[in-house]
Amino acid sequence: MHAGPLLLDTDTLSELSRGNATVTAQARAYLGAFGRLTISAITVFERLRGYRVAIHAGKPLHAQQQAFEGLVQSCLVLPFDDTAADVAATIWARSTRRAQKNLGDLLIASIAVSRRVPLVTRNRRDFETFIEASGVEIGLVDWSKGARKLPTTSRRR
Repeated sequence: MHAGPLLLDTDTLSELSRGNATVTAQARAYLGAFGRLTISAITVFERLRGYRVAIHAGKPLHAQQQAFEGLVQSCLVLPFDDTAADVAATIWARSTRRAQKNLGDLLIASIAVSRRVPLVTRNRRDFETFIEASGVEIGLVDWSKGARKLPTTSRRR
């Protein structure tokens, strides 16, 4: 397990919600060490957007949405602030148009970088694209593969 606080990406939170045993074990160990999970306001938006679109389409996901809203209340939610906006602008300016289409990931990455907090994600490829394009440092951790830390570049903007 990583020694300090971690920011959970939307995909990791989804795996936790699905009951992925490896991710759940990592989350329990993390909760034992830190007391609560850390997520971003962007992840809250992405998950609520998904639930509300599905509910609007007639899918019975009210209970899942309520459970998620309860989880959010127990988490530390990091906002997208002016410091993250500055980092996001740097990443955006140096990224390809294709990478820019992953705006949610870009914003989550900028929060992680601005707070100097590693990001827990299975979505390694997209975040490495931001690292390579912009030179910002994003520590990546993949709980779905255990506690192994993923390699990143060491450059800083």
